[in-house]
Amino acid sequence: MKPLRLMLLAFIAGSLLTGCAGTLPITVGGDCHNKTLPMLLDATDMKTLFHDMALELCTDKCADRQTCGAPASCQEEPGGRATVMVTDFADLQSLVPSQSGMLMGELMRGGLNSVCCYKIVQAEFAKYFKLSENGLVVLTRRATEVKKNEYQQPEAVVGTYTYLSNDKVLIFARRMDTETGTISKMVTRELTYSCGGSSVINYTVK
Repeated sequence: MKPLRLMLLAFIAGSLLTGCAGTLPITVGGDCHNKTLPMLLDATDMKTLFHDMALELCTDKCADRQTCGAPASCQEEPGGRATVMVTDFADLQSLVPSQSGMLMGELMRGGLNSVCCYKIVQAEFAKYFKLSENGLVVLTRRATEVKKNEYQQPEAVVGTYTYLSNDKVLIFARRMDTETGTISKMVTRELTYSCGGSSVINYTVK
């Protein structure tokens, strides 16, 4: 009888353990391990994100935020529409605009054109700009080398980004004077993603 009793106790214990394991909560919304930056951006409303960033970059040049970028304001702006150089967004680690950085640059140019009524000149980050030891963006060549006849406003919007800790992306956009290197406005977005299984299920922006 003793071996039979031991077998019965073992069976009861195994059943209890199985039952407990079945009731453990399933974790969702953890870190986005093994997700590439393009995968995270694909789950992001990028157009709205860069629309809002563009609005912040040019709001101080408009009467108010609600009318900034309205079709009539583009025609009524004194002195005509301003012109800015806009770079593709460069990775802070490599200082090279990857495919994601090129996408960000296109969205930034589109936002500045439609929301801020800017005329856009595309610029190469690696050719004209660099990061100093203090992390500031400065011209690598003289301003006269990058200015052209049709480029009358000495301003540029320079973008960078970095991908951190599997679930966080930081995006930076600076509006700067191309002659002095002075940054007149800087806009930052921090995107934090939440994943479940193989999918990105949510993200927050601040």
